[in-house]
Amino acid sequence: MSEEKLNLYLSPHLDDAILSCGGLIYGQRQAGARVGVLTLCAGSPGPGALSPLARQYESSWGESGDGMAARRAENAALLSSWGVQSWECETQDAIYRTDKGVPYYETQADLFREPRPQDDACVLSSWEERVRRLAAEEAQDILLYAPLGVGGHVDHELARRVGQRVGGGGWRVWFYEDYPYIELEAGGVQTAQARFGLRAWTSRIVSIDVRAKIEGVCAYHSQIGRVFGSEKALARRVKGFTAETACAINEWERVRRMLAPSGLRLQIWRWALGYHAHAERIWTWS
Repeated sequence: MSEEKLNLYLSPHLDDAILSCGGLIYGQRQAGARVGVLTLCAGSPGPGALSPLARQYESSWGESGDGMAARRAENAALLSSWGVQSWECETQDAIYRTDKGVPYYETQADLFREPRPQDDACVLSSWEERVRRLAAEEAQDILLYAPLGVGGHVDHELARRVGQRVGGGGWRVWFYEDYPYIELEAGGVQTAQARFGLRAWTSRIVSIDVRAKIEGVCAYHSQIGRVFGSEKALARRVKGFTAETACAINEWERVRRMLAPSGLRLQIWRWALGYHAHAERIWTWS
């Protein structure tokens, strides 16, 4: 086994680690750190007809006819180009999971409700076992990064519970803010942290190379239309959100927030002065 620390990111789906932590991951690799991503929902759908919800997602990913294969290829190519190790679980995405042909989650709204008991009993334990086995096989020292669960997507929530379980067992765990859900839900961090029970939280804000993050997110071609609409909108949203996060560590971004928080004034500021800093934030409890 290697004695070098492994920074291991739990990614509920094939793009979540880069969407949420692409800047941090890129920076760690540039510094020569060992980084790996374990994608939890990487399995292909089983035989039989897809549910209407699954067909809706598949159609938005492209016309290849095998959406998960395309997504796995995108993920593998990006992680390989960055020198990031990659592992995958064969668990199906929530949109594919069924019980005797009946979908666990039939509507978009169902994906943001409490996970089904079958998931909580089976998926959660299998993911935790995979993380522990990987740790035993690949490294003596692991620093785990898990989703905070902002937004409450069932797959993110299950991954969050894995992080909480191993963190409660003595592992070092950082929880990342799920993007783009964090951008869409006011108070999402506080809501997510409340699911852990009473904890004293500490944050770490890391300056990032936003151009590298945008290039990383753009590598997931199948997701751009559904999540952002276009590459231009992707770049604008990622730059804006990471600049907002950077207010905590950059004086000029704090000034911008005071003088031009939104609207036309913000557009003029960006046009005239551009961005001053970009960052991502992760959390741990004490």
